[in-house]
Amino acid sequence: MSPYRLFRFRNITLKTRLTVAVAIFFVLSLSLLYALASSVFESALEKLIVARQSSLIANVGNEIDQKVELRKNALIRLASDLGSDDISEQKIQGFLERYHSLDGLFDNLAVFDLQGDILANMDNPDTKGQLNISSRDYFHRAIKQKKITISKPLKSGLSGRPLVVVCVPVFDPSGKMLLVLVGTIELTQDSFLADLATAKIGEQGYFYVQTTEGVFVTHPDHRQILKNSRESPDKNQIPESAFNALEGSLTTNDNTKDEAILSYRRLKSVGWLIAGVFPTNEAFSIVAKVRREAVLLSLALLLTLLLLVWWFMYWQLAPLQKLRDKVNNGDTNFLLAQANKEYPRDEIGDLAKAFDDAMIKRRDAEAALSASEKKLRLIADNMSAFIAYVDYREQYTFVNKRIEHLFGLTAQQAIGKTIKQISTPEFYRHTKPYVTQVLNGEWTCFERRVERYGYWEWDRVTYVPDFNKSGQVDGFFVLVEDVTEFKRVQDDLTRSEKRVRTITDNVPAMIAYVDASERYQFCNRNYGQIPGLEPVHLIGKTVREVFGEQSYLELKDKMQRALHGEKVSFERYAPERNIKRFLQYEYVPDTNAEGATLGYYSMVIDITARKEAELKLAASEGLLRTIADNIPAFVSLIDSENRYQFVNRPYEAWFNLPLSEIRCQPVLALLSGAMQQEHHEHYKLAMAGEKTEFETEISVAGKTGHYHATYVPQYDGNGKVVGVNSLINDISDAKAVERQLLALARFDTLTGLPNRNQINERMEQASARSQRTGRLMAMMFLDVDKFKSINDTLGHHAGDLVLQEFASRLKHCIRQTDLAGRLAGDEFVIVLEGLNMHSEADMVASKIVQAMTTPFDIEGKPLMVTTSIGVAISSEHNSNAGEMLKKADEALYLAKKAGRNNFKVLQLE
Repeated sequence: MSPYRLFRFRNITLKTRLTVAVAIFFVLSLSLLYALASSVFESALEKLIVARQSSLIANVGNEIDQKVELRKNALIRLASDLGSDDISEQKIQGFLERYHSLDGLFDNLAVFDLQGDILANMDNPDTKGQLNISSRDYFHRAIKQKKITISKPLKSGLSGRPLVVVCVPVFDPSGKMLLVLVGTIELTQDSFLADLATAKIGEQGYFYVQTTEGVFVTHPDHRQILKNSRESPDKNQIPESAFNALEGSLTTNDNTKDEAILSYRRLKSVGWLIAGVFPTNEAFSIVAKVRREAVLLSLALLLTLLLLVWWFMYWQLAPLQKLRDKVNNGDTNFLLAQANKEYPRDEIGDLAKAFDDAMIKRRDAEAALSASEKKLRLIADNMSAFIAYVDYREQYTFVNKRIEHLFGLTAQQAIGKTIKQISTPEFYRHTKPYVTQVLNGEWTCFERRVERYGYWEWDRVTYVPDFNKSGQVDGFFVLVEDVTEFKRVQDDLTRSEKRVRTITDNVPAMIAYVDASERYQFCNRNYGQIPGLEPVHLIGKTVREVFGEQSYLELKDKMQRALHGEKVSFERYAPERNIKRFLQYEYVPDTNAEGATLGYYSMVIDITARKEAELKLAASEGLLRTIADNIPAFVSLIDSENRYQFVNRPYEAWFNLPLSEIRCQPVLALLSGAMQQEHHEHYKLAMAGEKTEFETEISVAGKTGHYHATYVPQYDGNGKVVGVNSLINDISDAKAVERQLLALARFDTLTGLPNRNQINERMEQASARSQRTGRLMAMMFLDVDKFKSINDTLGHHAGDLVLQEFASRLKHCIRQTDLAGRLAGDEFVIVLEGLNMHSEADMVASKIVQAMTTPFDIEGKPLMVTTSIGVAISSEHNSNAGEMLKKADEALYLAKKAGRNNFKVLQLE
């Protein structure tokens, strides 16, 4: 609206404006109500039409389903009759001709064998043997599914008319499939779908049927039948998205004619879709008539309302006119006069009171604004930065107290002065370009170095333009921050970066930083050692560009692992760019606080010399391996994780495993039995820096032997234990000799009985057991009566034979758990344990004396030998072995004194 027209509208009286506003509101409200009612009416009518049309479609669909089911049931019954009769192929034709009563349901009937050859034809018997349908889909489905099938709509090869084929398998009474009965139904048959093509919904509506593949089964336009809706759609075509639906309704529009209501439903018997189309211009014709009548009635109502509103507004606004006159004629104390005023209790009174309250609030708001400005001034004056506002004439209109530090002026002195007036000529000359830039509407920020009070300071200056509503610059805001400390830190950082660069350039390695896009962002000067490569030209290039495709493919997997946060270390031979050296790579990911990898640090070290040394070492190790494999001992190196890192060939026989399956395996997982525990103990000692040795039994190749193991700590260059060297020798032969020597040391060689050493040892053990269990024990000291005379008369050899026989009879007189031993010469000792009473010792002593009475056979000659026995019995509190032996010796003396060939018993106190 132009300003002139707006001015003329404002000159119209309020009554007129309100009347016009009410009229407009009425028209808008009535229009909205009319549109809403019309929409509701149309929606309800549409639902009614859709419901009626859906009901009609359902009835027509049910009728078609009944027709299809009637034909299916008739054909199934005929197939059942054909299968139950014992009929030959020659009689099938006659069987069919008896059912001409089905002509009203099928256009023709035929019978085929399972190979698809025709056997009988109701209407064309001469075709027998001339037709084969084995290639037809519906024939295959009937045989495969063993149930009735209906073909897709197709064109008859004889008549050229559209039809469908119904196939039913024929079974004999045992369930074996014999034949296939086929019935054809022309789609335009009067009793089938012909009447549907001419049926109408209203005057312009129609029906059509199509398959879920889009093929028209029937249509008012006969040219559409058997055509595919995807290629030749109906003008109100069922959408393809609804082909799999059971039923539905929608509104269609072909962009050339009126809309139509389309309802569709799936046929239960064949799965086809039947559709009904009803044009909306015919369906909603009643709505247009109702609309015309409503418009005429609304116009008459509007005219009447305008007259009533005009009169009512004049009557209601009379008090408002009086209020206006009062305001225009009021004195300067108008607001004070309203303090205790009473207002009418209506809208006009409320308006007058609201006006007065608004004026009072405005006065209060102005006072609050003044207080707020004072507070903002206080805040600005206490900020460490300089804040100001400069208008388009470069005059300061606002400054805070920080100006005193910058220019040596108070805020009152600076207001109204220009930048040039408060600055030195050099300062203004430096600042002027930035002022011009911000007054042209550009946001400006710069830094400057200024000497103040004998010190140099750095300022960061920001100019922000102030645009008015028309887009013109009225001035600009000024922010000056002291960044002297920041600059100092920045200079320190620069010097630190220079030191880091110096360090990295002098490290004997190629150091670089590669970002997430695989581009070099930093490299030290050692990259210049690569032929044809300048470090300065490396920045910004990718690894692929620098080292080529083949090298990039070798490094790609390692780089990706580093970019995924993994530390990567590897070695490789680098032939690219004529490097031809062995290099060691270290990739360390650069991760931010959120855990995201920004790139990785790369350190590449030339290890060619080390590699050559390793090759020499490998040759030396090969020689060492040959020597170790031929040593008749187990040689190994066990690392700090208790795993085999080196084993020689004999280990294969020990563990019955190849060396490759022994290396790097946990030692405890391969060892078993006592060796496992012994290894664990001595391995810990060796890892603690102590050389240790132990003996154990090991089964090798099914043979158990004695072995001596030596564990020696393995130290690195720093003196730290990093593993254990193990040497295990077979000492089975030495052990056998040791056992023989031990036997000689513990047994009497003449009698085979325990000697003095073993007697003393076992007597102490028996004494300890007696003390522990509280049971009695007995010790016997006995010798051979007049043994010296036997040696003197018969010789020492005969004496030895007597001692051997004497020892043999002793062993037969005691239990296996008792001890019988030879002390020396003809002196023997017997220890009896676990006695319940003294008489048990008496019985054994008597038994021994009796056993010796039988003559000894000495080299074929009988010899009478007797013995004297001294028996010592332990007491309840004393079973000391030494005291018992002494007490037994005393008893022996008493037995000899009593005439020999007897025993005497004494008990410890």
